Amino acid sequence: MNPRLSLALRRRAAQSVPPAQLASELDLAPADLAHELQVLAARGFEIESHPILGLRLLSAPPALDAAEIAHGLGSRRVGPRVRCVETAGSTSDLAWEAAGQGRDAADGLAIFANHQTAGRGRRGNRWLSPPGASVLGSVLLWLDHAAARGGDLTRAAAVAAAEAVEDLTPVSVGIRWPNDLVIDDRKLGGILVEARPGPRDTGPVVLGIGINCLQRQQAFPPSLRPHVVSLAMLGHAVDRTLLARRLLERLDGVCAGLRTPALIERARRRCRTLGRRIIVEEQGTRATGEVADLDPDYGLVLRLDDGGLRRFPALTTHVVGPEAGMGPTRK
Repeated sequence: MNPRLSLALRRRAAQSVPPAQLASELDLAPADLAHELQVLAARGFEIESHPILGLRLLSAPPALDAAEIAHGLGSRRVGPRVRCVETAGSTSDLAWEAAGQGRDAADGLAIFANHQTAGRGRRGNRWLSPPGASVLGSVLLWLDHAAARGGDLTRAAAVAAAEAVEDLTPVSVGIRWPNDLVIDDRKLGGILVEARPGPRDTGPVVLGIGINCLQRQQAFPPSLRPHVVSLAMLGHAVDRTLLARRLLERLDGVCAGLRTPALIERARRRCRTLGRRIIVEEQGTRATGEVADLDPDYGLVLRLDDGGLRRFPALTTHVVGPEAGMGPTRK
């Protein structure tokens, strides 16, 4: 399969393109284009050929393809290696298995699954998604563990994922601290960073991301329906292959500088928890107040009811109300 051709058709979505124009764009002879179109058709791509308007992609196979996702990304760090599987317990488990190959062989590896049977989330929650409905992936990186534990990577990944969605749709995506992607307070996706203790300060870290794409409301349990959303529910049937590609590109950009002032400010502008009264719990102790700010380490700064300010780190803190109960976090 020619990924340049399939991606060219995907990017045009429902728009038609004359065969001669497409052949010129891809530097293919007409006969070669015709052959490559036959190959795509055999792989499950449905392509309309109109005598006047030209070629138009009607549908593509539901499974993600590693060659399509990786083609021409130009990644410096994230995504030079891409792997796609039909079903996995969790892509993060597959990433941890790959970590055994060592940094030279596995740094930057991205793994996507069409379906997960045991996707996990923050504090033991589960991620629920029918096959082919979400972008479900994990990225393996060798990083300073302090950055992963302190929230830098969670913040960067949340910004990258929000921007990737906005690159392909007209929606506005916010961040519900620390790791949920939200649209109008309804959960669109989530982030989970895992770092395992080791003998060195730098080691493998797995970044898991899930984004709801094609689900209809009926795909979610009734108790979650008021609190979750997918892009399709908003009228945007995004191409999951293009979103996976854009996600890796955005992640590659933010991983170049996890603590830059610009990135910290991008996260602050998207944070939907700022200015709200919430209840948080840290190591068994609860506190109530108004969220005043995010600190540079991605900790929550709460103005307590007695007027004092207190910082709550992302690693050991979770929101228990009134914003709790908005669905599981990825992954």
